[in-house]
Amino acid sequence: MKTNPLMLFAACGVRQLYLPAKMRIRQWGALPAPRGPTVLVTNHQHVDEGEIVYSRTYLKHPHVPLIAVNSRRTFETGFFAARMPWTAPLTRRINPTGLWLRFGLLPIENHLHSRALISLAEEIRTAHGDLPLETILPDDVLANLDLSGRRLADLWTPAYFARAQATVKLANLKQPYRREALENFRATMTADIATVVERVREGATFYVTPEGDFSRDGRMRPMRNGLTEAVLPVAEPWLCAIAYDPFRGRRLSMLYRIVPPADRDDLGTSLAAARAVTTSALVATFLCGVDAPFEASDARTSVREQLAALPPIVFADPELRSRPDAIVDEALTVLIRLGILAAAGKRYRLTAARADARFPHVADMVTFQRNMLEETLAAAGRLA
Repeated sequence: MKTNPLMLFAACGVRQLYLPAKMRIRQWGALPAPRGPTVLVTNHQHVDEGEIVYSRTYLKHPHVPLIAVNSRRTFETGFFAARMPWTAPLTRRINPTGLWLRFGLLPIENHLHSRALISLAEEIRTAHGDLPLETILPDDVLANLDLSGRRLADLWTPAYFARAQATVKLANLKQPYRREALENFRATMTADIATVVERVREGATFYVTPEGDFSRDGRMRPMRNGLTEAVLPVAEPWLCAIAYDPFRGRRLSMLYRIVPPADRDDLGTSLAAARAVTTSALVATFLCGVDAPFEASDARTSVREQLAALPPIVFADPELRSRPDAIVDEALTVLIRLGILAAAGKRYRLTAARADARFPHVADMVTFQRNMLEETLAAAGRLA
């Protein structure tokens, strides 16, 4: 089943009317058009960025096929009910595969060691029918889940659907189901990659986040290169380098650049170096070196000095370069609103509160921003 252009255009258009209301989005660069097979490699920090970049890329060139991958868990029966429990009475038995395929989203198997019980149950029930759970899992595992005496089909009923979302290690499966799960993983992964490669070979642009998960500390996670490396022989690589500026404005500020890689043989380093240097990153670097209350002039001076020291290969937010003092003052105001800074007269001090509710996976946003800048500069140094 191929993408439905009308459905995708409508969905992207509606979301692009809404998303700018809660985020300030700035973009530099764009993919060429016309273009042949392309892979757009991006880093991953926030839940909305995939939808933003995917939608904007499609709307700019709707005549170019665009695909992405998502976990096979999102293609399984009951996906909507598990994520939105209030819809469960209507969606427990709905499989969203057809919807995702029409939006250009393809499945990828990415859970080798553990999965939701209901995911394993769907796979086993398809192969073997409605078995008792005792034939599949040890008694102690079932007792911990309060599912003793149940059958596979029971997991989709109202009484047991929530419990069936519990994660189960594949190592806990009895034989032959453990062996079959591992064999299915390998076969499914191979088939999923082959489908992506074939679609790209036909001329699609493939949006991919090889990190697989959000950065927790500002540094990029190790890149899972299996899928990307499979596509590269038939595609031209481009980068989508994403940074956020959480210490500016009331809306979350997202900055991203679409650029060719500086080193095609090292996409990870090229991606890290291509991210925009933001006000938040420079202010955070200053704050991480402060061990006493400071004045706004200290922060301004530090940011100006850091800007002047950036190597030519690095891209800094043009707004920050044009009026650094005013934007640093704005950042200090936002940091007070977030509770990260406290003001006493003309002096500021860091508090113990370092989180930002817009990034629930980040414990310390100050260190996060500092780490990202350090990694960007280190990557730029390696490329230079």
